[in-house]
Amino acid sequence: MVLDRSMKIGDVLVQRGLITEDQLGQALAVQKISKRKLGEILIEKAMITEQKFLEVLAEIHQIPLVSLDNITVDAKLLGLFPTEMLQKNCILPLEIKDQVLIVATNDPLNVLTLQDMRYASGYQIKPVLASIKEITHRLTQSHGSMETFQAIRNAQSDQAQETPIIKLVNTILSQSIKEGASDVHLEPQASQLRVRFRIDGMLFQKQTVPKTLYRKVISRLKIMAGMDVAENRKPQDGRMSWKEGDQTYDIRVATLLDKHGEAISLRILNKKAISHTFDSLGMDPQEMDQIKELIRQPHGILLVTGPTGAGKTTTLYSVLNALNQMTANIITVEDPVEYQLEGITQTSINPFVGYSFANAIRHILRHDPDIIMVGEIRDVETAQVSVRAALTGHLVLATLHTNSAAGAITRLQEMSVEPFLLSSTVLGVIAQRLVRRLCAQCKTKVQAAPDVEANMLAELPQLSRPIFLSQAVGCEQCFQTGYSGRVGLFEILKVTPAVRNLIVARANEQDITKVLVEKGMHTLRMAGFKKVAEQATSYEEILRVTLTE
Repeated sequence: MVLDRSMKIGDVLVQRGLITEDQLGQALAVQKISKRKLGEILIEKAMITEQKFLEVLAEIHQIPLVSLDNITVDAKLLGLFPTEMLQKNCILPLEIKDQVLIVATNDPLNVLTLQDMRYASGYQIKPVLASIKEITHRLTQSHGSMETFQAIRNAQSDQAQETPIIKLVNTILSQSIKEGASDVHLEPQASQLRVRFRIDGMLFQKQTVPKTLYRKVISRLKIMAGMDVAENRKPQDGRMSWKEGDQTYDIRVATLLDKHGEAISLRILNKKAISHTFDSLGMDPQEMDQIKELIRQPHGILLVTGPTGAGKTTTLYSVLNALNQMTANIITVEDPVEYQLEGITQTSINPFVGYSFANAIRHILRHDPDIIMVGEIRDVETAQVSVRAALTGHLVLATLHTNSAAGAITRLQEMSVEPFLLSSTVLGVIAQRLVRRLCAQCKTKVQAAPDVEANMLAELPQLSRPIFLSQAVGCEQCFQTGYSGRVGLFEILKVTPAVRNLIVARANEQDITKVLVEKGMHTLRMAGFKKVAEQATSYEEILRVTLTE
């Protein structure tokens, strides 16, 4: 029988006569209450053998099913990962082939753990299927040797703690966190290693390291991130944790071959520092009300647009938090999962096994979701699948790279999504930017110059005159930049009947924006000048971040 891989696994089992409709109904009823996996319930209740279930699962996901009877487990591979990670997720590392780590699992959709293994080991991960019993037996057998290997590795690390290179790397990490950097870039130059921090969206050079120490610094960071130290010909991804004070930071590490050597970038994530609420984004009450009205809709698609680093994912997480309740089944697909949200199922794409955004959405739809978040619409297939999901009764949240809210409509049309589908599915678009907040300790209040006041009034004629604004000065608290933290600018497009008519008529971005502004929409620049009048940011900062018409 030819397998239709779009079918849910329960339906496939019934179609093949492996279980009955009644048995599937019983198992689904248990699953609804217990939130356990369907296969686990069917096997536990002896409705199907684990072997038969795995054979179908392997066929659906096109993943090999293997026996572990004659497998020799290498303790060094086990030592790459915390024991509890392997035991909790029932995953067994088997071997490395061509820089790819083969792992045995009984759950091929546990992509979040597979992603964590990739970061921890520095290898691409390829899953194969095996039974829970075999994996558990092997993990139990290997427990002693695994613990021994990890103890040796930890002891070797402890002996090196006080070397000058380790002190240098630790200083760079500590300094970046104390100064609030989101990224650290270590870039080899002809005669030195340049160290730059990205703080509030801007890059600042912080120090240089002699070229003689460059390779040792890079190697130390690779070791900390679980990368292959010997591999310097191709890019690698890794991950590490760093404790500073009472906070633990998740740091994602990536290497890239440069003409002067290997460059390495660190993305610093402080999970406790992120407050996923509309207030924390800097939205005013009117903007919050507009977004809450959009997300109250039972189905459709809401898009968040802007360049890389504009805070799109943070905005979507805030929307998810507002929607997160016991009665809603929310599933996300991201690249990668940046922050884990309690009560929400989050998955990460894995191109190596063909788990793209589009394929992930198809899998998610089999899990009866109410709300789906798509990390990024970056190709035609993902755009079309997302729109179809919205058409079939789901609320879809997604990001897109465009410069304006209206630009998202024309971009989807360029991705071969028919205008009549867009007009009936798109609820609204949020375009956004992040601008630096003026430092509260040192900003200075001044009256706007005549030309500045004229420009602001041309955008926002309702502003009171004379206009007072604040300027950046610089002090010790803001490291002499004049700015501390960031605030969002938002351009919110609501798809009204008039906008639907424009979409069907294939109106261009400028025409759609013009109609919306006449109806009261604030452009990004208008939102920016409002923040200037509130003295939250500077006039110069808005000119830097927003586009001129």
